[in-house]
Amino acid sequence: MVDPLDPGTLSLPLAFKRSRGRPRKVDALSAAERARRYRARKKVVSMHAVPAAMYAEVVRERDEALARMDAMRQELEQLLAQFTR
Repeated sequence: MVDPLDPGTLSLPLAFKRSRGRPRKVDALSAAERARRYRARKKVVSMHAVPAAMYAEVVRERDEALARMDAMRQELEQLLAQFTR
């Protein structure tokens, strides 16, 4: 507001400058909501972890299967050698 009796007052623009930085989002999450979502993601990731005992069993079964496959491959080579004579 300009005082008409005071010559020292200036008329100020009614439009305000925007504040510095990136404007806030309308649907921004609060810190508590971000923390809750973070904990939920961490919980899901931890549920996908394989227990050590189960991992050891699978590795043992894989090694046994590889050993059986090698034995079968050797037997096949011996049979093929017999037929090619």
